[in-house]
Amino acid sequence: MKNKNKKTKIAIIGPYPPPYGGISIHIKRMKNYLEKNQIECIVYNESRIVEYKNIINVKSINSYKKFIFKIPFLKFNALHFHSINLKIRMLLGWYKFLGKKIILTIHGESLHEQLTKINLIGHYFLLLSLRNIDKIICVNPKTKEELLDFAFNLKKIEIIPAFIPPTPDETDIKQVSEFFHKIRRKHKFLITANAFRISFYKNQDLYGIDLSIELMKRLINNGYKDIGFIYVIPDIGDYDYFAKMQNLVKKYNLEDNFHFHTKPVAYPAVINMCDLFIRPTNTDGYGVSIAEAISLQRPAIASDICKRPEGTILFENRNIEDLYIKTADVINNYEEHRSRIENIKYEDNAEKILEVYKKVLNGK
Repeated sequence: MKNKNKKTKIAIIGPYPPPYGGISIHIKRMKNYLEKNQIECIVYNESRIVEYKNIINVKSINSYKKFIFKIPFLKFNALHFHSINLKIRMLLGWYKFLGKKIILTIHGESLHEQLTKINLIGHYFLLLSLRNIDKIICVNPKTKEELLDFAFNLKKIEIIPAFIPPTPDETDIKQVSEFFHKIRRKHKFLITANAFRISFYKNQDLYGIDLSIELMKRLINNGYKDIGFIYVIPDIGDYDYFAKMQNLVKKYNLEDNFHFHTKPVAYPAVINMCDLFIRPTNTDGYGVSIAEAISLQRPAIASDICKRPEGTILFENRNIEDLYIKTADVINNYEEHRSRIENIKYEDNAEKILEVYKKVLNGK
């Protein structure tokens, strides 16, 4: 980077945990990585949960309506946005015009959804804005192809998965509450899944809470009695739907087997104390938790809705029968599935992102 005598300063704009979601965890780990590499990093946190207030170099946005006017006056070498906020994305090109170095990471299907739903004028200005920024990091290769279809400059696009390895502290099962340890002692085989917040995509349960409950019903009914399931939702959001799912658990008499946890928790530690991770999402960008599970040598089953990390066992999206077959196979042949993933190593994506910063700051 230019001027080695002057410390590089990077601003990251997006959610910071809690709550613990794929994007917020990614930002937290990227911040830690940059600081270890002597790069100053300030996170402007769009989350409204206030538990981070004592964390150094994490500042609250509070309201994007006010924050958009502050951005031109932020003094950093580069501004890296993770926000899915449409208005912010439409303004990024104008911040570039004001002399800012702008990077955007696109997680999931957010851009596709925005381009599909907005009117022609909004469509034009969104693409105009994004074409003018320095770099776009796509978590999903499909996003890159979509951008190229809109005649984006190939040199401005990078594909970098969101996974950054968790620290040993994050995976230490000693930090999770007795709630989890009690369930672990109770069940011989333990499955887990998680949702950032109850959400819907195409009028379906995005994170597949309903599928997870139906899966447990089938497992129990087919003789897999000594099995438990922990579903972690740190931010419920839709309390009516959550009550509906709780009632479904009761209807199927799964109270002793299916357990909800609705508080923030270091989810890598939960994965580490379970036997199998499932991600039954009906839309996704990658699935950071899948890579976390496999890196911890825990088999992972996920929907085939997008490109998944190496080693993932895929099932047909929203197909409960296929999900049941794949889950039963893992239970029946568990050691075989663990040995299949024991040598899988993922690239250091934090290092790749740092290289993107270097390119941007050196005008490449």
